[in-house]
Amino acid sequence: MEQTIYNQVVQANIELHSKLSEHYNTCEPHFRPENIAKVEANLKKVIDDTQATKMLDLGCGTGFMINIGKKYVKEIWGVDVTKAMTDRIDKSGDCEIVILNEDTAQAALPVNYFDVATAYSFLHHLYDIKPTLHNAYNSLKEGGKFYADLDPNYYFWEGVNKLDRNSSYDFIVKREIEAVTYKDEDIEKTFGVSKDIFNNAEFGKNIKGGFKEEDLISMLKAEGFKEVSLFYHWYIGQGALINDTQYSVEDRFKYADVMHQMLQKALPLSKNLFKYIGFVATK
Repeated sequence: MEQTIYNQVVQANIELHSKLSEHYNTCEPHFRPENIAKVEANLKKVIDDTQATKMLDLGCGTGFMINIGKKYVKEIWGVDVTKAMTDRIDKSGDCEIVILNEDTAQAALPVNYFDVATAYSFLHHLYDIKPTLHNAYNSLKEGGKFYADLDPNYYFWEGVNKLDRNSSYDFIVKREIEAVTYKDEDIEKTFGVSKDIFNNAEFGKNIKGGFKEEDLISMLKAEGFKEVSLFYHWYIGQGALINDTQYSVEDRFKYADVMHQMLQKALPLSKNLFKYIGFVATK
């Protein structure tokens, strides 16, 4: 039974992302310049810390992380089960890029080979993340780092899913109700992908409800990672503030950062206000 569900999730991802591939780089908000800049700063720090020359990107999709990483390393391997996505990867430049169209849990990767592994907005697409964490750990050199980001924070998803769609809330709350609880309706209407396919393709988000900090730490430590640093980001209303035209662009980002810093100081009390969770784990 478990293997059947596992296979259903893999096939759902292939079906969904084959449909989305043509539009993925324009419809996903993580391709916005402000987010790319934030991710690039995080990745560059990990690369600098490890003096990396070889990088592994799990769930590489159309090459979001590859496009950033190839500016800083000499070799990148990307792994993704959907060929329609990887066919859109830009392989130009001096960096050697190797693409494997395989399940990240089962891909045959070289052992103790990579300095850095990444998984961006990917782990929640899996039925079970443990085999992929295991593969990432084995493929990293001693002291290598695994950077994962933009996965759903369980405590945010739990809170939003309890809200009534028809109640009178502020715009920023209503927006999250639609994006979190009813995204399957939008995908079905826009791309013709059934709700069941979409929800299975985002199993860790839409079925399991996201990731808990304590569970991620436990799983990463069980694989052998020595240090795990977790972080929360993209608090509710941050996007609305960044795009609020009553302020100058400079002020929007300044105010958004001030709010971010205050909510960070309020952790763990504020963790349910952050939409996403990420981590850097060191082998």
